[in-house]
Amino acid sequence: MDWTYADALDELWRRSNYERGYISNPFGDPDQAERGMRRVRALMHALGDPQRGPAMLHVAGSKGKGSTTSLLDAALRAAGYRAGRFTSPHLHAFRERIAIGGEPVSEARFASLAATATAAAERIEQEIPDLGRVTTFELLTAMGFLAFAEAGCDVAVIEVGLGGRYDATNVVSPTVAVITRIDLEHTAVLGDTLAAIAAQKAGIIKPGRPVAVAPQAAEAAEVFVETARRLGSPLLLGGRDWQVEGTCDAFRAVGPWGELADLQLGLPGAFQWENAGTAVAALWQANETGLRIDAAAIRQGLAAARWPGRFERIAVDGIDIVLDGAHTPAAASALAAALAAAFPDRRARFVLGISKDKNAAALAAALAPVAASFIATRSSNPRAADALTVAQSIAAALPAAAVSRTETTEEALALARRQASADGAPLVVVAGSLYVVADAREALGLGVHESFGPTAAGAGRPIR
Repeated sequence: MDWTYADALDELWRRSNYERGYISNPFGDPDQAERGMRRVRALMHALGDPQRGPAMLHVAGSKGKGSTTSLLDAALRAAGYRAGRFTSPHLHAFRERIAIGGEPVSEARFASLAATATAAAERIEQEIPDLGRVTTFELLTAMGFLAFAEAGCDVAVIEVGLGGRYDATNVVSPTVAVITRIDLEHTAVLGDTLAAIAAQKAGIIKPGRPVAVAPQAAEAAEVFVETARRLGSPLLLGGRDWQVEGTCDAFRAVGPWGELADLQLGLPGAFQWENAGTAVAALWQANETGLRIDAAAIRQGLAAARWPGRFERIAVDGIDIVLDGAHTPAAASALAAALAAAFPDRRARFVLGISKDKNAAALAAALAPVAASFIATRSSNPRAADALTVAQSIAAALPAAAVSRTETTEEALALARRQASADGAPLVVVAGSLYVVADAREALGLGVHESFGPTAAGAGRPIR
């Protein structure tokens, strides 16, 4: 099929589900989940099993998995490898999810990948109808693996979409599994305890394959330790087997590799040290399996990594603006600590927009120590919580807080800038989800909006 980029977006829209906003399969029960995994395996087989080509580093977690993926990718490229990177969600354009050599694939390449993967999906749907319909995220996952195999990538870093055990990406047998910090998130799907969520994330651990895990609460750590023991998988657990410490200017990572001192990090925020330590542990394990990433490449990769929307700082008309996709209470606490360190004695005007399954009250409570006011808003993602609900949740949790609301992120950002202009040291922070961050970046001219929806109905709402 000879497709355009618009054709590819149309197909992704046609297959999207879960309120046209959450494009990974939400797997309502174990039977549906297992059927989804059988469907993905059949799709991969129809494409020639491209996931068996490059070495794979598979990254799951509740927070920091995107940053950790970017750190791993940068270090692998610094080591001279042709590296692929698969991430979700994207900020502005779908093709951001599939990158080779640090650059998103072109629109033409994305369209070609979509056409090939769709043809295979349609064959599977016709030949094995009991498997059900291939979802948007499953199709994107197949496109990513196909892109990396066809480009001759030596290695690829694959970010889990949701959970781990039943995620479409979990058809790989990774060189190293990587699990970042666990937090209460997607509780309706993954479970409402840290142990239950950790059990889903632990699903990416494969028998005999090493796993690097960030420091965890005891409840989650126990799950990972037991899973690794049962599967015979060498485990490096943060806080037990490796540590990071230092200052904003330099830090060190200590573990079985010895000590890497005076490390610099391209991703701002002290909370990124933990992600860097997790990446270093994973890279050391990758070295043990045959890849070669020396200390110089690790240093270069950590310093060179960039990941927009994660404590991203800009200044506009004398106002400092921070964009951060913090969407869990733990991530919000880390953001508050980073703000306190970067902007001491300053309080922020927060623009807060969340998805429907997130807890606005808990996020606001975590941010309250550094907040001057909150503006509740709704991102352009269909799964965003409405602004009134967010505002009411914040007001209920923080009765003394100054809370207002707008219907769009652009309006919220403009209001926050007007409010901040009267402050002695103005600071505006956009947080709550990557979707609201993406809207803010577009309003600030840092990204270009990509319409996504059925051609017949004109440009649709952006699904990220």
